[in-house]
Amino acid sequence: MEKPDYETACLDAIHHWLRITDLAEFAELRHGHRDSNGGFGIAFPGDLDEYDRFVEGHFIPPNYVVIYGFWGPPEGYELFVPEEVYLTILARVLGEEGFVVEADRVRALLLPNTRA
Repeated sequence: MEKPDYETACLDAIHHWLRITDLAEFAELRHGHRDSNGGFGIAFPGDLDEYDRFVEGHFIPPNYVVIYGFWGPPEGYELFVPEEVYLTILARVLGEEGFVVEADRVRALLLPNTRA
């Protein structure tokens, strides 16, 4: 399967979550999500446990997220996206949907000294 561009991958993962406002809190916690219908989701580096890292060999670079669709490889896709790109798109979508408070919470994560 061909990988989508950053924007499309982010939008797919965002729009496949039932309550979009949850994503603001997940972003603040640097915690990913995955839907069970299409296997679309996002993982932050801290979402990987020891088994993921040491047995499975998974790695997410600092300041990146992994966005995947259709449950990831081999049939789906997996894409490393800079966290700043994901947060910018998430804030924009939240604002467009009328969730201004949540959009501002996500934008605050983009300010210096707020990133882990």
